[in-house]
Amino acid sequence: MNDGRLTRCGMLIGALAAASIVLTGCAGNALSAPTPTASPSPSPAGVSGTGPTGFPGVDFPLEVGARSVSVEFACGSGLYTVELSDSMMLGQAPLSGECAASPVTLTWPITERTTETLSVTVAEGVDWTAIPTFSDEDFETDAALAADCERFGVIYSAFMNADQGYTFYGELDAGQWAARVDQASIELGALAGSAQSELRESFEQLVPLVSARADQVGEILSPDMQAPISAITGACAANQTPLILQGEFGG
Repeated sequence: MNDGRLTRCGMLIGALAAASIVLTGCAGNALSAPTPTASPSPSPAGVSGTGPTGFPGVDFPLEVGARSVSVEFACGSGLYTVELSDSMMLGQAPLSGECAASPVTLTWPITERTTETLSVTVAEGVDWTAIPTFSDEDFETDAALAADCERFGVIYSAFMNADQGYTFYGELDAGQWAARVDQASIELGALAGSAQSELRESFEQLVPLVSARADQVGEILSPDMQAPISAITGACAANQTPLILQGEFGG
């Protein structure tokens, strides 16, 4: 499978996990871009619009010499996803959540490859604003969190491939599925015991949930896991070390 496609898929997982746990199909399917319907209003104070922008989004001028940017983002209702430049190209992550009464602060690194575009995904008719504050300081990545995100991405990929290989592609039998799940479960337990970041609690929550489904052949991933996985993917995205799933099946 194309690495670039997997990378974007992994990032979108981080962005959309708050909405749904149905992530196993992502490694084999690209999400279509929303229809461009926004009417952006660029200004020195930021940009605003109504509805989704599509990709690559609207003009979003960067300050010369800036090495990071914090965007104060507000939207009317529903879920949002905001992406600076091209996350797949940069190895960064879109950021997502639920529109609230108060604006949220979304932060990204700026590199020499960052392009001056911002894409926003919200429901049709939803108003939004994005006001940047630029800094000449580097974006601070938490190294311990980054390491835990990388390890969990491998484990989650193993669970995903076990389910897909058995249920969707018929490439694995029940014994092969069980062997893969057992090995990934051992690795998850080890991660829960050794994690040095804020994700440790979420890993610990996942361990019994996975164990309880060890006899559900082809269905180790379930909606019960939505809350801890959403917390993990959200934290990894905010750290700009997004989960990247490696799909084994599907061509």
